[in-house]
Amino acid sequence: MALISNIGAGIFTTLKFKADSNYTLPTNDTTHQTFISVSGDFNGATEVTNIREFPSFGKPANIVNVPQYGQAVSSQIQGQSDAPTMEFTMNYVPGLHSAIQALVQDGLTYVFQLDVKNAETGDNAAFYVKGQIASFEISPNLTDSNQATLTMSTQGDYVGPFAD
Repeated sequence: MALISNIGAGIFTTLKFKADSNYTLPTNDTTHQTFISVSGDFNGATEVTNIREFPSFGKPANIVNVPQYGQAVSSQIQGQSDAPTMEFTMNYVPGLHSAIQALVQDGLTYVFQLDVKNAETGDNAAFYVKGQIASFEISPNLTDSNQATLTMSTQGDYVGPFAD
């Protein structure tokens, strides 16, 4: 397959995770192919189901305003970016999500795969990051489906996009 090459809605985007077995994240397409073959193409990974909203992800900007004496406008410099916290909103199904709830603050590091897809099969863009499951909050709703927010803390940079 190849990377996505046209405009589309990522309605088939998935989030999967595996316990970190000291995986070295891929750095290019060749090491990605090795990574998915060693990790079993993420087979056996846990897929987070019923996601309603994916957050933006990647390398956030960190612009610092620096005041300059005697100037009407401050200057801006690039600072060190903070690793983003990611929040996924999902339709809450206790029977499906209880296993994920049990992993909150378990102290383990996981490898997360965000696989952006516009169609069920075909081109994709896979991104990887290591992190932990920080929280799982449930929001009962009287007029819509019950929802939950899964918060993931990241450790290090995102790598990707890679095509399967």
